[in-house]
Amino acid sequence: MISTLSGKFRRREKRLDLPKIQLLHSPHEFRVRGFRANGFTIIELLVTISIVVILTSIMMPGFRAARESANRVQCSSNLRQIGLAMYSYACQNGEHLPATIFDDDGSALPAEMMALTTGSMTMSNQSCQWDGLGLLIGDANMFLDSTHALYCPCHHGAHQASEGELAKKLLPQRTYGNYHFVGDTNRADHHQRLLFEQSSEDAIVVDGMREATDVNHVNGTNTLRGDASVRFWYDRSMTLRNALTVSTADAPPPEDVYKDLWVLFGKSN
Repeated sequence: MISTLSGKFRRREKRLDLPKIQLLHSPHEFRVRGFRANGFTIIELLVTISIVVILTSIMMPGFRAARESANRVQCSSNLRQIGLAMYSYACQNGEHLPATIFDDDGSALPAEMMALTTGSMTMSNQSCQWDGLGLLIGDANMFLDSTHALYCPCHHGAHQASEGELAKKLLPQRTYGNYHFVGDTNRADHHQRLLFEQSSEDAIVVDGMREATDVNHVNGTNTLRGDASVRFWYDRSMTLRNALTVSTADAPPPEDVYKDLWVLFGKSN
């Protein structure tokens, strides 16, 4: 009986042409119709790892460039939000840009135009208050819904987004964002307040410029223009980087450097 069934199974296996698997001496080796397969050798494994490492090193710059490009788009979105908030602010404040004590002609401090709050040590010895771009979030009207719009995703230096929430407490220390405000003084017209509606060639907000680590982008800066448009200004001659190379928070560039930079930002390149 058993031999009869065994014979039937052999005939059925032959008819189906199934592969015959034969175990060899090593439990890790097998043979399929005479084909012998082994595991990877050390050399094959090292070659595979080397290829993976080389491909990764080739692709990583592309990944970084893609991330930088995406962050730059987010930065542009931030500036558009700031532009709309400034327009709303101007509509309720005599068509003027947000006021700032750091743009006073008598004691202009252009390096401090990144400040969102004044800190306790102000020119008028007042307590800490909102200033410049900080008025867009500190005003009761809340022209900006969130402080995150004042912080660039490409920024890797000091003044992180967490400081925006800290600014709401109006602590004695001055709080900074990641963007630099041109100010509100119209020096070409007897030092009157600068109106919001400016030319498309007038940059009013750019990357931070208080020190070298405040520059958000590698090859230039996003610029918010007087017509509320946003463009990227390419720093092809490394003018911005060179101007901030040796600058620190305690030793920022002189006022004339900032004046020259703002003129350059207004030009299309």
